[in-house]
Amino acid sequence: MGGAAAGAALALAVRLLPGWGSRALELALAPALAGVSYAIGVLLAYRRSELEHARRLIDLQEELRFSQDHIMANETFRSLGAYLEIAAHQMREPLHAVASRIAALAADVGLPEAARQQVASLKANMDRLNETLRHVAGYALNKPGRAPFSVNVLLHEAILLCRRRAGEKTITFEERYGVVPPVMGSATRVHQAIFNIIVNAVEAMPFGGGTIVVETVHENDRVIARVRDSGIGVRPEHLPHIFEPFFTTKPEKKGVGLGLWAARQMLDIVGADVTVKSAPLQGTEVTLNFPQAAPLRPGREGEAHPPELPRNTADDRDRRIA
Repeated sequence: MGGAAAGAALALAVRLLPGWGSRALELALAPALAGVSYAIGVLLAYRRSELEHARRLIDLQEELRFSQDHIMANETFRSLGAYLEIAAHQMREPLHAVASRIAALAADVGLPEAARQQVASLKANMDRLNETLRHVAGYALNKPGRAPFSVNVLLHEAILLCRRRAGEKTITFEERYGVVPPVMGSATRVHQAIFNIIVNAVEAMPFGGGTIVVETVHENDRVIARVRDSGIGVRPEHLPHIFEPFFTTKPEKKGVGLGLWAARQMLDIVGADVTVKSAPLQGTEVTLNFPQAAPLRPGREGEAHPPELPRNTADDRDRRIA
């Protein structure tokens, strides 16, 4: 419709020009006017298509943002789940001792009736508490099985998930994966631990951003993974407490202090050691030390590169997060 209106306006302008309103001139210009009208119509259709694609892109970006927020919420709940599982296990041990004492009292034939009723009430409450703890532990984590997995792949997948946490910071990831054998354990738990550690590195970056180096090496039958950031570092008085539950230096509502605690607990389960070196304004280095599942066979290539990464390219080393 816009093209037709433009053509009509041009035809009217031609008629109004002195000496240019003859029928012959109109006939001569008709093909040109039709071409202009068609071109404008095509242009408008193209613009409408562009606007439709732009609206669809905005919708997809919103869907992606929602999905990423959902993933982050799930990761937070997993950290809380790890805390609940360990806490439930630690509470069951002293409760078992108390339950044994209650059972001994209940078996005492000389116990007065009033005391026996109190013991029975204690036993009923103890049974309910143990049942609650079983439900909590079962809800927290479903006891994932053990199987060989690649630390390199888990590191790379965790980095991809951490993109959302960068916000407006410009963070460069350097991924340096060595030839390492598989590790035996729960890939789910180790992935959660690695994710928590890398998120901590991202959040430690100043507003202008920085660099996070992730590398793996094979040393003395161990798989070593290091996450090193150029962030604000940790103050010396805080360093001994970073793996304590609910310890955090983040502003209120920015964290609950369970991420690193959960990471250490889950790494302990698979037999991995974790150490941290840090200083104010000098960044932080977290080292994970895993027992290998099996030695590398001679000539075996190993797991030097996650499947998603191309070999021998600059992207293999440097990945910028916008």
